[in-house]
Amino acid sequence: MFRIVQQDTGKPAPGVPMTVLDQAGNPLAHLASDAEGVVQLPRRPGPRLRLRVGLRSEEPIELNTALLGDDPTDLVAPSRLPELKVTVTAAAADEPLPRPAAPAAASLAAPAGEPVPPHVVYYQRLAMFADTVAHTDAVSQAEADFFALGTPEDAPLRYGVVIEVEESWQSQGVQWGELLHSVSLTPGDEARLAVLDGRWRKDTDGRERPIQILARMVGSSMLGDLVTSLRAELMLDPVTLAEPALDAAATETVQLLRERTERQSHALRRRPLGLVEAPADAPATAAVRTVRNTTADRLVTFHFFEPLERFRVVVRTPRIRPVVFVPFRLPNVATPDVVRRFGHIFRRTLLDRALLPELDHLLAGEDPRPGARLLEHVAANLLYYSTAIIAAGDPEARHIALSKLRDASGRALTDGIENVVLGRMGNYIALPLRSTAPLAPAWRAAVTEHTVRPARIHEDFVITIPHAGVWVTAQAHEPVQQRETEGQQQAG
Repeated sequence: MFRIVQQDTGKPAPGVPMTVLDQAGNPLAHLASDAEGVVQLPRRPGPRLRLRVGLRSEEPIELNTALLGDDPTDLVAPSRLPELKVTVTAAAADEPLPRPAAPAAASLAAPAGEPVPPHVVYYQRLAMFADTVAHTDAVSQAEADFFALGTPEDAPLRYGVVIEVEESWQSQGVQWGELLHSVSLTPGDEARLAVLDGRWRKDTDGRERPIQILARMVGSSMLGDLVTSLRAELMLDPVTLAEPALDAAATETVQLLRERTERQSHALRRRPLGLVEAPADAPATAAVRTVRNTTADRLVTFHFFEPLERFRVVVRTPRIRPVVFVPFRLPNVATPDVVRRFGHIFRRTLLDRALLPELDHLLAGEDPRPGARLLEHVAANLLYYSTAIIAAGDPEARHIALSKLRDASGRALTDGIENVVLGRMGNYIALPLRSTAPLAPAWRAAVTEHTVRPARIHEDFVITIPHAGVWVTAQAHEPVQQRETEGQQQAG
């Protein structure tokens, strides 16, 4: 037990902050003296007790716990610390403190007649037509081997469509979210708070906006990382269509896109976010926010809030285009020579960014070091990197390889396709067709009907997403001198 006394008069000093510190100088507990200047704290284990009386700028003191008795030990309050009136009634002690009201929503309105253009996010979904050819071979009852990636010699061409969807994100303004933390500071005091934000990926270099991050969460992770490195579209999970009902497939894709967007926005807000007092040895690069009470006569409370932004999301009518699925043989790309040959592609599409130093050493001509994981990583993701090399490789080499294939009519495949890789479905790459002629009659009629009379599919909903960082607002209390004068007038 301690009693804080004034330096000049020896009278009790109420409202003086006291901080219990560990050996490294980090705070363990924050206390304040009551109306009698008394501060009670449990006896700390150990022979020494480190305290700081007053503001954070005061030097800590160290006491021998063996010399502390049951009677209060007098500690002198700093001379520059203003005296605060501490008045707690019995009724007020039982009432919970009110939650500070969030400030009004802050938004910058655009000039009249100049609306802010919306963000547009593009998605694609590959749909393969089901194989209706009757197979006379006996159905295999063997267990599925998910690690046998060999391509059959007689794998046929498959056909399907790509469903292209646009999302328009129109900002409705920013707003203050939940209260994260509050800290009260006496005149001249300051606080250093560390922001613990686990909502964003650690390897994000800061150039992606929250909308882009959320869009990559909605799109398929592996195909999204590949395609967005090369194209603007994000890939949704592919699907196989058994019946030529393209309107139903387009409607299901739009509903899937809305559900995943709403679900991922909630998942992004559920990720950890908070503030704690920054330790004394916090690195200079840490996300530390420093607040200071610059007033001379009043207590100021700083409230930290989560920044949010509301968007009106409109999903436009999907567009459907015919595609051909071309099977490809998986090459052995997990070799130093192949990685060096396509080094620019591996650098853009590397899944594990922690392997970039190993990739740089390999591209510099050095042999793989003992324990290096780069080649093992490439071998474990053979489908991904094979597709990346095909999609981002030399278009002329891809054209030569495709010209050796023939469609059902005997023409060279390159005569009826565009030499652009839209994505991958299994060990097939998807390339757009110039016409619907290669399709089966039922599928050709369905694609033509949807192109001429597309289904009017419309989704309009509101999404709230967080922004990086925190917002802070200051709440000033009544001046100390004014409260003292009012107290004297009431007493007189």
